Amino acid sequence: VVAPPFEETEQGIEATTGINYLGHFFLTHLLKDLLISVKGRVVVVASDAYASGRITLDMMEGENPAIFKPVAKSGFQQYGFSNTCRVLFAKELIDQYPDLTCVSLHPGAVKTNIARSVGCCFQCIGKCFVPCLKSPDEGAVTTLHCATTDVSAGNGMYYKESKIQAVKDGFVSKELQKKLWEVSMVVVEKFMSK
Repeated sequence: VVAPPFEETEQGIEATTGINYLGHFFLTHLLKDLLISVKGRVVVVASDAYASGRITLDMMEGENPAIFKPVAKSGFQQYGFSNTCRVLFAKELIDQYPDLTCVSLHPGAVKTNIARSVGCCFQCIGKCFVPCLKSPDEGAVTTLHCATTDVSAGNGMYYKESKIQAVKDGFVSKELQKKLWEVSMVVVEKFMSK
């Protein structure tokens, strides 16, 4: 989801990060044994919007890490945080489970209803860009490429237009991806114990 009003899930997680990242992390965790048994592949659809959501280690400290709370100045920045989480998750997943293949990707600006919750002002402005947007079929190309071709040489990498794309400096590090994994595991273990 893009830029919904700030709200929390029933588990107390900021909704954008909960829906766009933590739910995917949790599902992958639930499927990990099956994925490992078949040397599976995980394709994480993210967005270049990660560049509007730089995550720092201090956002992941304490019993209720700020990364799972509304930490952004805007819904778009919160969307950026959720995408940075997804990029970090893809990188750490292969460190945690080396037999898996995992990549993250940007599908492009696609004509869908993903931004349905943004305000009417932005929706009006957005209509001006409709001719520049990819169709859903065009937007699926990089996802399908990553799901169906040999991407082992780019394992853990970020893809755009079906090619490896460098993530901007300062947005990923081994320290960040490991810390995000740790705090995410603490949160999902709470869900599993209920």
